[in-house]
Amino acid sequence: MTVVFFAARATRGLPMRLSPFARIGRRVVVTTGALLLATAVAASPFAAAVPVTGTLYVTENGTGSVLSLPAAGGTPTAIATGIDGPGGIAAAHDTLFVTAGASVVSVPAAGGTPTTLATGLGNAFDVAVSGGTLFVTEFDAGSVVSLPATGGTPTPVVTGLEQPVGVAVSGGTLYVTLAGDASPGSGSVISVPVAGGTPTTLATGLTLPAGIDVSGTTLYVAVAGDGSVVALPAAGGTPTVLTTGLTRPFGLTVSDGAVYVAVAGDTGAGNGSVVSLPATGGSPTVLAAGLDEPFSVAAESHCTGSLCIPFGS
Repeated sequence: MTVVFFAARATRGLPMRLSPFARIGRRVVVTTGALLLATAVAASPFAAAVPVTGTLYVTENGTGSVLSLPAAGGTPTAIATGIDGPGGIAAAHDTLFVTAGASVVSVPAAGGTPTTLATGLGNAFDVAVSGGTLFVTEFDAGSVVSLPATGGTPTPVVTGLEQPVGVAVSGGTLYVTLAGDASPGSGSVISVPVAGGTPTTLATGLTLPAGIDVSGTTLYVAVAGDGSVVALPAAGGTPTVLTTGLTRPFGLTVSDGAVYVAVAGDTGAGNGSVVSLPATGGSPTVLAAGLDEPFSVAAESHCTGSLCIPFGS
């Protein structure tokens, strides 16, 4: 999930490496009235995943790396390199799943060489995992697809979406953020059965909603366009603001009563961070700074055979 915000509708037809939020070599500035492209970006950490070991996993887009750091805060360590535009990340047991432009790869959580699971996707943006299945948003194609966690041909779950960004899964339901036409207030959150079907709108009026996670009956969303994190009922309803003042929050994950957020920061390498805040809302605590655009987050699962229980649930 290489995150780049473009002007309204401007992302259609762009090269795969230019995503809606921030690709290598491109940086976006969010202003009060528009999303503007800016150049000269080096690295960009995008997504973080929290496993039972108390470790965060962060994709650093500009360096093509996946990093780990203690959930309590500390110095990041590279556990995988050489990934072309790593973006969204999900963790399940001892494996990480990462979107990388038109591809999805897996990486051992302990570190190692990435394995390609799928190629030819329409700007793969975010990934969620449930049991043995991955769910991936295709920003350019306007769809969510599924594929085996061991790799294989993607199968459409839902199509015709307006610039899908983040995805989370709980039980038999997918929760997806839509950028809309990228104008202020055009974003939304929808749900759709994992087996496919008609989407249900859960919330509207958001400005560039990005990362999403679910804990119990509550959804948590990073709203990159206005620098906030919000919560809303999984059945739909009015979002409640948990914190504001973040500079381009992209990805988030919820675990043990805390929300972990990847914050891209101002344009320029080294301005990104990972922060935490109470799931009930409050002031963020910086866990790692000096990163180059972190984006999306996901929580690891306890998996035994076909049984997977989300960590922290």
